[in-house]
Amino acid sequence: MNKWGIALEKLTVGYNGEPLVKGLSLFMDEGEFWVVVGPNGAGKSTFVKTILGIVPPLEGKVFIHGIDCTYHVACEEKRYLSYVPQMESYSKIFPATALDVVLSGIFPQKGKLKPVTDMERERALKWLESLELLRFKDVSFKYLSGGQQRKILIARALISSPHYLFLDEPTTGVDIKSARKILKIVNSLHKKDRFGICMVTHDLNSVWPFAEKVLILGNGKYLAGKKEKIIKEDILSEIYGVKVKIIKTPAGPVFLTGDKHY
Repeated sequence: MNKWGIALEKLTVGYNGEPLVKGLSLFMDEGEFWVVVGPNGAGKSTFVKTILGIVPPLEGKVFIHGIDCTYHVACEEKRYLSYVPQMESYSKIFPATALDVVLSGIFPQKGKLKPVTDMERERALKWLESLELLRFKDVSFKYLSGGQQRKILIARALISSPHYLFLDEPTTGVDIKSARKILKIVNSLHKKDRFGICMVTHDLNSVWPFAEKVLILGNGKYLAGKKEKIIKEDILSEIYGVKVKIIKTPAGPVFLTGDKHY
């Protein structure tokens, strides 16, 4: 087995014993940019949470750097994984400053009772500066805009120095300008710092220029591989249950959906 990367073997994910995706096997190498797409209820978020160990798999195994971390909550290799959840799962009335939220990203590794060190504080300030948020460090998280909150959560995920960054619909609910900024930040982390990226999204149009590989989930099945090979009109139409048209342009493909249901 490859020493690096994340390997999934015949993974079945779901809730309360009800499978959403069965027999999923794939390898996510370090430094790759993966996008997870599919209709609502297909298991996209559950897939990510299963890799992270938040949700146990119904069957199969999860290997991180060759180590079986399937049922081991304290698996050491999980420290290389970090997570940016959907905004709905993160309280918008959280009574903390932007800096406090970023610093909370170190607690899973060191524990909440240990004091924050000067080095950790400097690392948090560095990420805030990198994401152009340093001036908001003392502002309450609940008073920040949706786009700013998303970037704060990205900084929170990065403070633990992960190798892989998992993001669950990071551009949903923010304006177009903020969404583009978030995608540029994520792509810079991928290209410049060689982070492995796994992003759940509904917006293939925006993320297409950055993605390298795609995982399509739907109807209990999956399809994974290089984006050019698996993103086809007939495949997307079948998975989403509506007619999908792909228009080729000099800037890349544009995905259009109609109202024809299957």
